[in-house]
Amino acid sequence: MKTTMMMAMAGLAVACSGAVNYKKALEQKMMPADAGQFSYTEIFDAFEAMDVAADQAWRNVKSRAEFDARRTAMRDKMIEAIGGFPEKTPLNAVVKGVVAKNGYRVEKVRFESMPGLFVTGNLFIPENPSVKAPYPVVVVACGHSDNGKASEGYQRGCVQAVEAGMAAFIYDPYEQGERKYLKFGSCGGHNLIGAKASLLGWSMPLLRIWDGIRAIDYVTSRKDIDASRVGFMGNSGGGTVTSLMMAVEPRIKAACPSCYLTNLRELCFRMGPQDAEQNIFGQLTFGLNHAGYILLQDIPVAVTCCYHDMFPYHGTRESFRTVMACATAAGRAERYALADVPGPHGWKESTRASSIRWMRRWLKGEDVALDMPACRRLDLGFNPKATDMGLTEAECLVSASGLTKDEPGYRGIHEILRDRLAAFDKARVALGEDEKARLVRDLAKIPDPAKSGLLVKELSSETQEGVSITRLAFSYPSGLALPAVLFQKVGAAVAADPLLIVGDKGRGAAADQVQAALAANRTALVVDLTCYGEIGALHTVSGHKHVFYGCENAEEGPALMLYMMGESMVGRRAGDILAVAGWMKQKWQRPVALAASGTAVIPAAHAYAADRLLFANVEIKDAPRTWHEVVREEQKYPFLNCVNGALKYYDWPELLK
Repeated sequence: MKTTMMMAMAGLAVACSGAVNYKKALEQKMMPADAGQFSYTEIFDAFEAMDVAADQAWRNVKSRAEFDARRTAMRDKMIEAIGGFPEKTPLNAVVKGVVAKNGYRVEKVRFESMPGLFVTGNLFIPENPSVKAPYPVVVVACGHSDNGKASEGYQRGCVQAVEAGMAAFIYDPYEQGERKYLKFGSCGGHNLIGAKASLLGWSMPLLRIWDGIRAIDYVTSRKDIDASRVGFMGNSGGGTVTSLMMAVEPRIKAACPSCYLTNLRELCFRMGPQDAEQNIFGQLTFGLNHAGYILLQDIPVAVTCCYHDMFPYHGTRESFRTVMACATAAGRAERYALADVPGPHGWKESTRASSIRWMRRWLKGEDVALDMPACRRLDLGFNPKATDMGLTEAECLVSASGLTKDEPGYRGIHEILRDRLAAFDKARVALGEDEKARLVRDLAKIPDPAKSGLLVKELSSETQEGVSITRLAFSYPSGLALPAVLFQKVGAAVAADPLLIVGDKGRGAAADQVQAALAANRTALVVDLTCYGEIGALHTVSGHKHVFYGCENAEEGPALMLYMMGESMVGRRAGDILAVAGWMKQKWQRPVALAASGTAVIPAAHAYAADRLLFANVEIKDAPRTWHEVVREEQKYPFLNCVNGALKYYDWPELLK
């Protein structure tokens, strides 16, 4: 989806009377009408190519040996990419109560996935005399239901499992059900935790996986559960967790992710990268995409999906074709199935039933087929009021108040992340300037300006009241161009270092800075960095705004695509600054003064640390919070301001010292 830019060419110089209207001069459009999508397009092009290449690599597998080698190496890389697993500590599991039901009982369980980090769940145990312990068990991950495990549809999945002679364990995710703590909802809460974790070298996928691992630790510690027969299933956000778990947890013997798996390119083009748990730093650099989640553990997986899901059905089919091509070559095709049903997003009676059929086959050894026509008919006239839907919301509660944060000994994830930061601060050593420059370039993945292939093109020029105004485009080989406006006093000697101005409010916001610079006989250049101003409008598909799930910031979608490509928006914008500043220094043979505001401050700090000889000084205003403040506080924070793992070594203000 490459974009060819058709730029307006230079006109005749115009002499204007009266004072220069700097704001109007800065805000004059110089790019084509659809330039707002240029940043998105450039990033998506690279993202799409990497996702396609990842599919092709799986399709290129020709034998079982190649299959095993590829998936084993990728699993190790996935664990490293999510941040590595913490140390296992005592679960301190307790049963807080029991609810008797017809043919089964439900135990109300609490365990600690990390010390003081309480996880609340319901364990469904068969009480049918014809079914004997130890039972196979299905762990159920919840989607983004506000009431977590108490959601009626998810309780129903547990009932279906226990009616089929299996135990089922369902637990609350972060910021849902009894584990609600913040006011941002499940998606907003996950994003905040994910951004903090990323700065500290962990991730939201790691934290969600770790809860799932500890849930399996709990159920398999029980004598009435058969530890050799563990299944995992879930819908929507629970489909995400199921996908992550089945990729890394070897104790899972069968899995059914529902209403999640598609492919990354379709997902990001149609609706954005979703919330923090669905994205792994650098995953596409080693070929991990949605097909990879299905293949990594070589376990039986039934992918359940809906035709009109918000997760694109076409992408689901494409990923499944990739899986089957690889599995057939490896002689494992019988271990994968696609269970698709009509309708919109959601765990229906049909998709729950198909998941249970899959578990009966692979956990109980029953000769039962998926039989999708029969499963689909279950949705016709389905009446929850006439069906056992499990526990009521009140019956589900494990904590006395209904919230784990009120329990004695509670220690939430935010405290755990603050402790991790304190440990990093204590162990941190001072860095020399050269070492800091190398580290900053590596962590933020700042492009080398010498290899950028940047071309500078003059689009137009004019003179107003003795001020030369030149409009430029700093163009990359990909087609992305950074629009810029250069101001110089005609005939005036250069009295100071040239000034480069970057900010997040559009070029017009720099009017006062430009006027002040010219009053001091200083040259000033104002440029839109990637995803800012004229090249940063929100991408739309079929008239729908393309917004990162659970966040109102339009830049988060491209920032998360860069994240999955092993880069950062901070690094991308720092690369823009270095490339433009390098051109300025060469032109005027002097270091460049850099003025940054808003979210452009963090890229400016990284650019300055990456090449201090390029800059005379850096001036900042309206800076974002420090990363220490982000971890210590509980307020929303965007990924676009983050550098993965950076807080182990530095906070961004330290780069300006």
